[in-house]
Amino acid sequence: MQEKKLPDDPVGWSCYTSQPGESLALFEAARARCPVAHSTGHDGFHMLLDHKDVRKAMADHRTFSSEPQVLRPMLPRNPIPALEMDPPRHGAWRAIFNAAVTPKTPEAMEPFVRADVRRHLARIAPYGGCDIVAELCEPVPAETICHLVGIEEDRVPPIREAAIAMFAAQGDPDEFGRRQADFAAVTVSEVHARRAAPRDDFLSSLAEMTVEGRSLDDDDYVVLLAAFLGAGHHSTTSALASLIYEVFSVHDRRDRLAADPALIPVAVEEALRLHPPFFGFFRRTKGEVEVAGVTIPKGGDVYVGWAAANRDPTVFEEPACFRLDRETNRHMSFGFGIHNCPGANLARMEMRVVLEELLVTFPDFRIVDEAPEYRFGGGDYSFIPELSATWTPPA
Repeated sequence: MQEKKLPDDPVGWSCYTSQPGESLALFEAARARCPVAHSTGHDGFHMLLDHKDVRKAMADHRTFSSEPQVLRPMLPRNPIPALEMDPPRHGAWRAIFNAAVTPKTPEAMEPFVRADVRRHLARIAPYGGCDIVAELCEPVPAETICHLVGIEEDRVPPIREAAIAMFAAQGDPDEFGRRQADFAAVTVSEVHARRAAPRDDFLSSLAEMTVEGRSLDDDDYVVLLAAFLGAGHHSTTSALASLIYEVFSVHDRRDRLAADPALIPVAVEEALRLHPPFFGFFRRTKGEVEVAGVTIPKGGDVYVGWAAANRDPTVFEEPACFRLDRETNRHMSFGFGIHNCPGANLARMEMRVVLEELLVTFPDFRIVDEAPEYRFGGGDYSFIPELSATWTPPA
């Protein structure tokens, strides 16, 4: 089988040449011709689009390596701990995240998240309308991660702003370096403060941690905290906005969930499937490999397309539709295999709590925007920049 070029795209697809909506259409056109496409972007890479191929590649780190980096273009930074490491290094660094987010973490964090959500809803209630992304979807995940690691509330805004600016500069190596330095200035000092005066929090344990036989240094703290903020804040913000849009832009859907809250977890999974915060990550082949009849050479870059896999019609009936009767939902939005997102269940809890509280607090809450446009920012990160909502303010 000959590999197929993406239709009507002579330059070659990447998240810097196409926006999310256009990309989904390109993925489907390419899938119809061959499940392994090729783009000339970023010096050329193959693209896996079918669910079975994406899942298999994500599970096979021996063939599809996460090193040196999972985003393109390459940036002047250390590898993201665990995410951009293969075994045996992966295990030691993944343990850091597993220590911060345990199976008990979502339940333990839920009271804090619910209190934060209620505080924000009480603050905006008199407005009768707002950009719900800025007023709710952005601050709640940032506050959750700061609760998790031990950052005090007054430090959340500058850290969040520095993180957003850094992630937005993914496509510009020079600008990224500057933004990463700004992020380091407001985060590494938190670790230094814990070393001088330890507390009962995760940052204090991080300050004394050793990995691979050495103590962590400032460069390690920067990429570790960026990983926490990127996965725990940036991506959850996107997921929350998508969930709110899908539920509150359709009155019957909102009413059904209000009447049957047991369906809220189904709504959460459908929003994640339809609108993954990251469309996919890159891998590099350790040897020649054949996928769906296409030979990919050793050392080749491969894009594992989570967004495309999530809409594979052989796995998901009516893949472009949001359905509350979907009994199984094997989406790839949290990855798969050893690099699956360690905070997946924490994000699910945040999404559930936000939806529960919105349904109860603002019974006539609705989305004004008919079709918000998703954008790419900071690599394959897909998000809604703003989302206008309205409700009846309290008397």
